Amino acid sequence: MTTTVSYQFATVPPLPPRHVPRPRLLAALDRAADAPITLLCAGPGAGKTVLLAEWVKNLKGRVTWVTPRRADAEPERFWRLLESALPAGDEQDRGQAFEPAADSAFDPVRMLFSQVTDETDPLVVVIDDAHVLTHPDVLDGLDRFVKGWNPGLRLVLAARSDPLLPLHRYRLAGQLAELRAADLAMTHEEIGKVLAVHGVAIPEPDFDLLVARTEGWAAGVRLSAMRMQGTERPADFVVQLALDAGSIGEYLVDEVVQRLPEDHRRLLIETSFLDEVTGPLADAVTGLAGCGEMLTGLARDNAFVFPLDPTQTRYRYHQMFREILRYLLQRREGSDVRLLKERAAAWFEAEGDLGSAVYWAVQAGDRTRVASLFARGGLGYAFAHRQDMSGLRLRELIPASESAEPSVAAFAAESVSVPPEGAAAELDRLRAWRSAHQVADQELLVSCDLAELILGQKACDVAAVDAAAARILDAPQSGPRHIQGLRAAVLLTQAATHFWHGRHEDVGALLDQALAEVRRDGPDVLELEVLSMTAFVDSFWARTNRAETGVQAAHALRKGRGLGVPPLLDLATGVRALVAGDLGGGETATQRIALPGAVGADPALEAAFALVLAGGLFAHRREDEARAVLHQQAERVLPPVLRAHRDILLADLDTASGRPRSALARLDAYRGTEFAVLTSPAAARASLASNDARGARDCVRSVLTSPSAQTGRLALLDAMLCDAQIAQLAGDEGRALEILIRALDVGRGEIILPFLKAGDTFTALLARHPDVGAQWPVAMADDALAAVPAQRIPRELPDPLTQRELTVLRLLATTMSTVEIADELCLSVNTVKTHLAAIYRKLPASRRREAVLRARELELI
Repeated sequence: MTTTVSYQFATVPPLPPRHVPRPRLLAALDRAADAPITLLCAGPGAGKTVLLAEWVKNLKGRVTWVTPRRADAEPERFWRLLESALPAGDEQDRGQAFEPAADSAFDPVRMLFSQVTDETDPLVVVIDDAHVLTHPDVLDGLDRFVKGWNPGLRLVLAARSDPLLPLHRYRLAGQLAELRAADLAMTHEEIGKVLAVHGVAIPEPDFDLLVARTEGWAAGVRLSAMRMQGTERPADFVVQLALDAGSIGEYLVDEVVQRLPEDHRRLLIETSFLDEVTGPLADAVTGLAGCGEMLTGLARDNAFVFPLDPTQTRYRYHQMFREILRYLLQRREGSDVRLLKERAAAWFEAEGDLGSAVYWAVQAGDRTRVASLFARGGLGYAFAHRQDMSGLRLRELIPASESAEPSVAAFAAESVSVPPEGAAAELDRLRAWRSAHQVADQELLVSCDLAELILGQKACDVAAVDAAAARILDAPQSGPRHIQGLRAAVLLTQAATHFWHGRHEDVGALLDQALAEVRRDGPDVLELEVLSMTAFVDSFWARTNRAETGVQAAHALRKGRGLGVPPLLDLATGVRALVAGDLGGGETATQRIALPGAVGADPALEAAFALVLAGGLFAHRREDEARAVLHQQAERVLPPVLRAHRDILLADLDTASGRPRSALARLDAYRGTEFAVLTSPAAARASLASNDARGARDCVRSVLTSPSAQTGRLALLDAMLCDAQIAQLAGDEGRALEILIRALDVGRGEIILPFLKAGDTFTALLARHPDVGAQWPVAMADDALAAVPAQRIPRELPDPLTQRELTVLRLLATTMSTVEIADELCLSVNTVKTHLAAIYRKLPASRRREAVLRARELELI
């Protein structure tokens, strides 16, 4: 049997000019044929009517389309409207006016089912603007239609909000197919096609901005394309807000804003300056009551209000809609807008969100509140939550005064904004002010100490950091402005400062304390930073297995909490890639870094990224590029570890350029210091280039025999390869080969960079000993040897060390005596000796140096 298309031409809207088909949505409507009811629910301009008109145009079967108005919502009017729109018995009668029967009482469901006599000739009933149907009798009739579904009859509803039908029951029974606003939103491809049919071409960044502003809203896309059509510079209109005839602004005002009740309009306009809105916040800002219920209703009605959480307590507005609302707000008196922002600041302060309170106090220009908030917890909150305050002009807003509160606020603001080069002078100024003013207020004292901590970190003053940290950690952490995560953030700053100053023995313990504190009482973003710092430290020391575990833990937390990638995590990835010889991976990880301006952000990170990038470039034999990167760090205030690594790279560049004496002169400043061990391999390479084998041997021995905390596997391998080169130059091939075998065992196929930097030094030796050459982790330049990376060997102790034993072990790697270790840990000497005996037994080792070497091999320190 051949079916024909039959519908009411007068009621089905025509497709708009330059219509772009949407096959994916048409297919979704086709797939929904097995459900008795299909619902398209989205706000105005989402493309519901156009989509259904396109679908109906290509549909094989009979179609009835009705668009009831509010006056048609009465049962008798609606059912008569629907009955009159049903297809007539033959072509002659189709579309004639309905003649009501003498007996007006009839069953609408039976009336619908009577239209289907053959399932091969189905009937689709489309009800557009179905949200106007609110009468219980009409809804009951539609519900009975679903309950008694006839497969030859299908109901399609298009509505701005959910019709008052038991949709949850339909979903559970598999009787409902739905297309929501997210489904109807235009994809990148569809937006591109709309622009193309209007003859509009814009650069990719402007296109991405248009996508972000419209959020795929069909009317917004089409109106934007129409506005840009025929203009010389269409991209100029991407961010333009227009309210003239035919514009997006006019559409939103007429179709949405003006149709809302007065209190709903006021709610939306007066909260439009907020990026995120809650019911209580809206109540406080507007002075209205019941804003939470209004927001819920607006979201339910698809009025460009979107919930941000499953419980629907937090909301945001569609970007274009918010722009229109903000425009309407800006037309008011400035004092009215300032009052709204002051109310927002007061509400956030009462809720304990001091970061947002400071932000809105700044936006309101409330200088007194800004000073009070920043001096009394605002700095601590921003520090613990890593809030970016770089664009708030805090220092300009805080009034000059001799009294304590604004003075402390001014120092706090200065600690945030001052560059590292000026931090030392500002630190001295703050200390002088504290000496001249006896401040007893505990909140002000904590802010002063925190300002000293931040300034000390910027000035690379480890003593200032430790002194300020001790005072903050000893201060009572309770009261109305208890700052969650402050202790963890302070401990993290201490750990980072100690690390960059080479005080590695207590970095692990500080990070452990910080992690325990942040998991007990701290924000997710700070926990992620602590995990990232731990992963970076392990990557720095080439503790490959632990570093990989740490990176995975950090990424798991980041993905689970919806957080971004912190720079420290990218730095850990870059260091791991560099150590593993993945020079491309290391360069990629370091070049994509965007350092934040967050309060408390480690000022050493920029230089650390530069050094990792320069190290990769140097290993790539791109010496000029590496030198250019390093010279950018020449005048910066750098902590000792980074300064030493910068000079090591510069010395290696000098040696590679045929200037070994210049390299030795650069490294001579480290002789006799705690960083001599760190710089000795580079000095050995420069000495070899100067034909000073004895000097090179002295440098190597200082590394191989030193228990310094600066000696890691990377430095150890560097020294061992230099030692092997010395033996090879002396003609002692057996010893050179023995050293290389030991080096391969230390590297375990995980640490590749030193072997990569060795280049062709051992090509001939390894070619004569292919069994050793087969284990060499990088290919030789002449391709004589294949790269066969060794397998990672997980090494675990059968009897793990306790936390106290690990603490003793870390101190064992220093030059401290047993008595000094006991004094440091507040233990008796006999207790320390008991711990040492347990450490030697578990590792196993017979003496101190052997225990330290074994611990480093197992990545315990």
